[in-house]
Amino acid sequence: MEFDRELIVRAQNSDVSAQEAIVKQFSGMVFRLISRFFRTREDVEDLAQDVFLKLFTRIDQVRPDENFSGWLARVTVNTCYDELRKTRRRKTAMELYGPHAFKESSVAPPEPDSFGKARIALQTLDAKLRIPLILKEVEEMSVEEIARTMGLTQTNIKVRLFRARKKLAAILGEH
Repeated sequence: MEFDRELIVRAQNSDVSAQEAIVKQFSGMVFRLISRFFRTREDVEDLAQDVFLKLFTRIDQVRPDENFSGWLARVTVNTCYDELRKTRRRKTAMELYGPHAFKESSVAPPEPDSFGKARIALQTLDAKLRIPLILKEVEEMSVEEIARTMGLTQTNIKVRLFRARKKLAAILGEH
């Protein structure tokens, strides 16, 4: 993605138009990444706002000569990880201490189509396998970019991708 490095310098000097230009240029990428973790529009918008807030709070840490989009992708993925951890803790607390008035629905949900089955299977993967797979297959990032984004080695990413594909195939019955 072409990026004007001068925008970073201007944003670091509190230039509002530069900050707006950065948001405009990268909001699509941020929204796409977040929507791989969260489905509701409100969640995606809230988390995107958090990502850009973190970006401009830490703008002085950004070096104009480095891979800005990779850095922003990493901030986005880490923000999603943090939210998933919070959500998991809230869900566990509700299960342990919350009202037990929620009953199972007697109406079975409709059978998902093959795309729906794949999405459901993907969501059952552990986040450490699901995220690299989404970044590789959906966001079309290279193994090197994924490694930088997630702060892992390229070998580790390759192993996670292999395991994710193997588990996904097993879940979908494609032994």
